[in-house]
Amino acid sequence: MIDEDSFNGAFFDDDDDEDDEDEDDEDDDDDEDDEEEDDDDAGGYGLDDDQYLLGMKLPKQKFIGKSEREFHIRIKLNDVPDKIWRELLVPSNITLEMLAFVLIDAMGWGHEHLYHFIGKNNTFYENSAQLKESAGSFMAFFARSQHRNSEKTSLEMVLQPKGERLQFEYDFGDSWNHDLWVKGAREYAPGEEPVIKLLKGQGECPPEDCGGVWGYADLLELIKKKRKSADDKDRLNWYGIHRGYDPDYFDLNGYQHDIDSLWHRIKEEM
Repeated sequence: MIDEDSFNGAFFDDDDDEDDEDEDDEDDDDDEDDEEEDDDDAGGYGLDDDQYLLGMKLPKQKFIGKSEREFHIRIKLNDVPDKIWRELLVPSNITLEMLAFVLIDAMGWGHEHLYHFIGKNNTFYENSAQLKESAGSFMAFFARSQHRNSEKTSLEMVLQPKGERLQFEYDFGDSWNHDLWVKGAREYAPGEEPVIKLLKGQGECPPEDCGGVWGYADLLELIKKKRKSADDKDRLNWYGIHRGYDPDYFDLNGYQHDIDSLWHRIKEEM
């Protein structure tokens, strides 16, 4: 969870785990409170996460069947200069549509854009609204892709421990691509209550709408400039990049708070 105040400050021109490559191979790790600006920020940086969750419509189908196994999953953001990843515990029967909500909160995205999963054989897992758009599209025809309902597909239907990876794409404009895989699984004990829990991670997600991988890389280079123009500072402030910004910072308790809020909503609606 991101502190609103820290993203409203001006940028000043002052003079547990690593995601290690071996594991990847093996597991194939200014200051004005303007109300209009607050409205524009709804859903992203500067938004109170609990307030947003209250207005968010969760999928009707959250799980498929009975929760019998727990999956230890890992997700990492691809192609960025810094390592950004998370590990979580989730029920194996969670639908991909519900899992998307969990992943967006865990990674620190703002629920501002569309998303989908991509599996083997060029299979796209999308929600009902997206499926209507995809049906009969020229792109789907020429790409020879298959489209499945993410509301009717559980995680364990498409992934198993030590198996293949699933791609998760968030924001089709900036095209933030993530790899997702299952590191391990266990059976729930009799009477054990399933949970969704964030275990660990590294790095902050890039700002929304910053231009994808290349735009984010440009922002990181801009931070390193010793002499910044007024335009440079305005650009950094626009994207919420403040003095002391650390792309490697990870607030486990803050992100877990977001996951707990989401889990509370899920249980209320079940």
